[in-house]
Amino acid sequence: MHTSRISTILTLPMRWALLLGLFTFTSTACSKGVPAEEDHAEHGDHDEHGETEAHDDGDDEHSDHVELTQRQYDASEIMLTVAGPAEVHDSLILPGTVSTNADAVIHVTPRVSGQVRSVKKHLGEGVRAGELVCVLDSVELGDAAANYLRSRALVQAAEETLASEEELYAGRLQSLQTVLTGAIEIQEQIYEREKELQEKAVSTIRPMLEAHRAYQLARFERDKQITELEAARDARLLRLRVDVRARKIDLVAAENRLRTLGLTSEDLESLDEDSPIVSGEFQVLAPGDGVVVSRHISVGEFVEAGAKLYIIENLSSVWFVASAFEEQLQLVRSGQRAVVVLDAFPSVRLEGSVGFLDYHLDPRSRTVGARITLDNEELEAWPEDLPLRPGMFGHVELETLPRTAQVVIPEAALVHDDDETYVFVQVEPLAFERRDVTIRQVAGGRVEVLDGLEAGERVVVGGTFSLKSAERQEELGGGHSH
Repeated sequence: MHTSRISTILTLPMRWALLLGLFTFTSTACSKGVPAEEDHAEHGDHDEHGETEAHDDGDDEHSDHVELTQRQYDASEIMLTVAGPAEVHDSLILPGTVSTNADAVIHVTPRVSGQVRSVKKHLGEGVRAGELVCVLDSVELGDAAANYLRSRALVQAAEETLASEEELYAGRLQSLQTVLTGAIEIQEQIYEREKELQEKAVSTIRPMLEAHRAYQLARFERDKQITELEAARDARLLRLRVDVRARKIDLVAAENRLRTLGLTSEDLESLDEDSPIVSGEFQVLAPGDGVVVSRHISVGEFVEAGAKLYIIENLSSVWFVASAFEEQLQLVRSGQRAVVVLDAFPSVRLEGSVGFLDYHLDPRSRTVGARITLDNEELEAWPEDLPLRPGMFGHVELETLPRTAQVVIPEAALVHDDDETYVFVQVEPLAFERRDVTIRQVAGGRVEVLDGLEAGERVVVGGTFSLKSAERQEELGGGHSH
């Protein structure tokens, strides 16, 4: 009954008070060897140090401050620039594609009809101007060559006949002149003798008069015969010269016919009866340098004059045709500086200028083509011949009218991390601060900083990767970078 009463008296609050007193007594007894105040102070110092470290680590994890040692700074090869005002050109970014330079497209067509004997160039092969691409057998060419040789032979024969006749008539005239002059001299001697006898009164006057008459007739006969022979010569040579002239006209016509078929002066000079051209061999030559992009012939096929046998494209320069929407046209000008970046080579900047704006708007896309001509030179990113291939996609950055921006930095200073864009600002010789920035893209590899940076601050443009690595090391608990 006594026990039951005690249990009744010890209600729940009293039980908790009794247990608490017991725990206090036990704790005091266990710590009898070390003073409580000393233990508490020591424990307090330990807690305070732990809380401080935790707090510091928490701050470091979210800190934008990065410090380096001198060795780290030197190894990082950090480069700095001063943010400040500058004249900038806003950039207009337009999509586009690489296309063939239409001014450098060559259609290879024969000037005669004929049957394809052989094909020398195939799809994808490079060609040089004047290089043989195929051979035809042409009856038309054979006839033209034979006619030329005939005309040339006739001219040669006519010239030889003329020269022979000139020589013949010259000899006849000379002989006639000699004979008749001799006759005149004889008659003159007779006349002089009769005249002398007459003066000596040895002879009568009649023989002298007859001698004089014979002398005059001889002179007259000489002039007459020479004149007649010269007239006959002139008439004959005139006919021969007319014939030579006519033959030369025919030869020139035959020569021009061969020239229209593609033969050169060298070909005509070397043309003879044994030449393959006479048998109708027509060599089709490449009109210019380029690459065969299309072939439309096969051996044995008959082709007409003017048929399109090959298409050759000279890809040493190509066009990049950008598409500008109607609302963007006022920002696009001929001669505007342009930087092209292709999807295939994102690290390569190809510089040029807007050379032409289409006069017609594409009815489907509602855009106007802006043409930039690019030299198709070998690239380090892809050391292949003619790396700019028609059909490649990309974009072009066009410079608009200049204006003054208050804070401008190189694009290389930007660090992109997921959706964040920031820069590292030097706050002390070995200390840098991460600074989130709001930017606007401008031309020339620069950006305008709209927020987050002031003019005159020193910004890192080289070595940002090292600073980013040091920042990450701190976030992962690797300790301070210094």
